[in-house]
Amino acid sequence: MMTALLFLNRAEAATIDAMASRIVPGDADDPGAREAGSVVYVDRLLAGFGRELQGFYRHGLRLLDADCGERFDRRFSALDAAEQDRVLDDLDGRRQEDPGDRLGQLFAVVREHVVQGYFCDPAYGGNRDGAGWRMVGFPGARWGYATEQMARGFDASVIPQKTLEDLYAGDRSVR
Repeated sequence: MMTALLFLNRAEAATIDAMASRIVPGDADDPGAREAGSVVYVDRLLAGFGRELQGFYRHGLRLLDADCGERFDRRFSALDAAEQDRVLDDLDGRRQEDPGDRLGQLFAVVREHVVQGYFCDPAYGGNRDGAGWRMVGFPGARWGYATEQMARGFDASVIPQKTLEDLYAGDRSVR
């Protein structure tokens, strides 16, 4: 079941979710951006701090689906993985050739936000179950680190993972 959307409609969310699955691919055993809920992060970003990007996203996602409709007779989210990869590769190439290309710009912004959603604290809607942090061995939110934990070569993946919610739950004085 998908989390309630605050800005994106279902079609827009499906497109961003499909893009996320190609930007940081994953599956049930090795979660990627889709499994980590990056689309929820993007939705919350657009409903709040990044609301100035609402028009950019709405217009860009319509352009993307129109482009895919002309090329494949389907929306981006309905394409198979290989077709989606081809479209995203094309968009990245267009952005590099012409930094003003709207679809190229859309891809660059969505990619940035998907990656942010993959590595953010789960409080912001993404990084479900700490998937992004586990991938890179990051222990999450901390008030600080012990001297030995900051030493070169220390394996931070042995530190139990904590989120902002965990920190605040464990220290009532910060509320």
